[in-house]
Amino acid sequence: MENTNFIVLFLNWLLSFDKKALILAASAIGAGFAMIAGIGPGIGQGYAAGKGAEATSINPKAAKHSTMIMLLGAGIAETSGILALVIALILLFGNPLVVQEGDGLVIAVSAIAAGISMIAGIGPGVGQGYAAGKGAEAASMNPDGSRPSTLVMLLGSAVAQTSGIFALVISLILMYANPLVSGHGAAIVLAASTLGAGIAMIAGIGPGIGQGYAAGKGTEATGKRPKLQSGIIKTMILGQAVAQTTGIYALVIALVLMFANPLIKLL
Repeated sequence: MENTNFIVLFLNWLLSFDKKALILAASAIGAGFAMIAGIGPGIGQGYAAGKGAEATSINPKAAKHSTMIMLLGAGIAETSGILALVIALILLFGNPLVVQEGDGLVIAVSAIAAGISMIAGIGPGVGQGYAAGKGAEAASMNPDGSRPSTLVMLLGSAVAQTSGIFALVISLILMYANPLVSGHGAAIVLAASTLGAGIAMIAGIGPGIGQGYAAGKGTEATGKRPKLQSGIIKTMILGQAVAQTTGIYALVIALVLMFANPLIKLL
């Protein structure tokens, strides 16, 4: 009973603020949550840089190729950080939630959930950095096979970004087209469902790292045996598709929470 009273008191305290002030405050928190995604690219690019340096020491004559591939892969690993930055900037400078009609609490929670959703970008950032490091390593071990191994790295890294794109889609829906904002039902259920949609997308961290690992190993294998590139790509893509399943589950639950939520009908 005491916990229930605390929740009620907390909600009443939140609703005592002006609607616009509540949304702006939540947007600031959402922007902060979004930038947590920067952890992934930071770790991934650091790994790639370390492998690039190691590759240069192994084969100084191939340093140019190793460095180029390392920088190319590290640039791709930056994608999640850029997407998170875009969401944070929208929340700060072009926030569509401020002028939205609807329940103030749900709109405010939409801003926080949009930021939380982008945390999924940690996974692709780490995974793509791993693939970049393996690309640099492969170029030093077999410079003649650097072209096919780079192709595998790019392809695998692109697939590893899928979870980040899913998170971006949910984040944009939460900001621009969240049906719960104008939905009918208890505000606490609508707000909690909105928050749940954002939290569900954090699951994308796992597939992002896993797919990046597959991309890195595929790149490494192609560098050793370039003639087997086709078969390596098939196996890598198949494995990455399986690794994406939990990310798809999270996406489905996030969409159900927003567009076909059975909980709302129970009240």
